[in-house]
Amino acid sequence: MLQAAELDLDITGDVCPMTLVRVRMALGHVAPGGTLRVKMAAGEPVSSIPRTLRDEGHEIVSVEKTGEAFDVTFRLKG
Repeated sequence: MLQAAELDLDITGDVCPMTLVRVRMALGHVAPGGTLRVKMAAGEPVSSIPRTLRDEGHEIVSVEKTGEAFDVTFRLKG
């Protein structure tokens, strides 16, 4: 399977647990050291997803508020 150096994912229309499921699926399409930028709604996703990925060893590169949503960029471990 080809893996991208960077990937964008919009989960603003999803609800838990699909937010984390979609992020985990996207992680499999990004090469180690690559970046995944996730657009997510305020509330549960923006508090739990960054914490979960950080606990798994991925780096939070940036968090930007864009209107009602947040763009969170992660660098994958490896």
